Amino acid sequence: MGIQVTEALNRLPVITYRWLGANQLYLKQNITREIKAYTDDFLQTRHELVKNITQVEQGEYQHFIPVHGAYGVSNELVAAGEKSFNAGILLQLPPRVAIQEPIRLQYNLAEPNDLLIDNNLIFAGEYSKATIIIDYRTVGDVSALHNGVTRIFAQPGAEITIVKLQRMNDQSIHFDSNLAIVGYGAKVNWLQAELGSDQSITNYNSNLDEAAEANMYSIYIGDHHRQLDLSYHMIHQGRRSVSKIETQGALKDQAKKMFRGTIDFKKGSSQSIGSEEEYVILLDKTVQSDAVPLLLAEEDDVQGLHAASAGRVDPAQLFYMMSRGFSELEARKLVVEAAFNPIIDQVPDPEFQDVIKNEIQRRLIGE
Repeated sequence: MGIQVTEALNRLPVITYRWLGANQLYLKQNITREIKAYTDDFLQTRHELVKNITQVEQGEYQHFIPVHGAYGVSNELVAAGEKSFNAGILLQLPPRVAIQEPIRLQYNLAEPNDLLIDNNLIFAGEYSKATIIIDYRTVGDVSALHNGVTRIFAQPGAEITIVKLQRMNDQSIHFDSNLAIVGYGAKVNWLQAELGSDQSITNYNSNLDEAAEANMYSIYIGDHHRQLDLSYHMIHQGRRSVSKIETQGALKDQAKKMFRGTIDFKKGSSQSIGSEEEYVILLDKTVQSDAVPLLLAEEDDVQGLHAASAGRVDPAQLFYMMSRGFSELEARKLVVEAAFNPIIDQVPDPEFQDVIKNEIQRRLIGE
């Protein structure tokens, strides 16, 4: 049994002009890897409600999964994550149960655990609450492959926060598919930090019922020859639902980035509000930054806002900081950190905030 990547990735929900090259991503070559076990102990938090999903019979949870539409980076990668996983968690939160401390998962990809396919399932009962922090990193000089699937099914009033840090090395590949079904009055927060790998292709899909809320906060750094492809899709199904996409990025060297953000108001989602914004700092002339912010509306009484911008660091700002004793590299680093900090501050764990900040500093100074 193996994992294959042959299809188009991160296809837009509505196709635009083909000559723009923005409808989907095609990898330069197909990827094929044999599936094997992942034996590292990734559960840093021990809690009776958190189970290693590889040790649970699928019949125990399959009937809880509601019918939903397609999602994720591609059909074949989602299928591999749902059926051929070698790691991940099953979290079933009873109604009105709150786990106060963040649940920490640490994936260290190293020989022989250089292939990770994690399937994370979160069933949140009414008015339950939890935070899950997932850290993907490589150890040593390894060509790792990660393909992840995370699904959240939030019942009315539940609140789930997912924090993901990806800091794999430049020889590795990262695919990540995420789905949230957000019930009446429920709330799902996504916080994403894409700071590594050679190719990073991620997809977040949130479906909002009446009065539901979903927030997507993300930061990214593209350096060397890194390719980033980010797809966020907020689907408003019910009335008075609220969504937000806020992304801050920085590109240097010969990095390439594609941002696809979609706010999608379906029929029946009146009085809903959705916003998206992406800002990227271009640290070198040799980078490539593309963005496709979409607003789709089948309903009249909605509010949709979108913005995307890319620009170099203001020379006057650089001059001011350098006149105060900072080197040009230090000044550029401070500008990027200032843009990222409001999103990093959303992470509900000060210790993990420091982990993210240290990785950002390492990337920016070229260590």
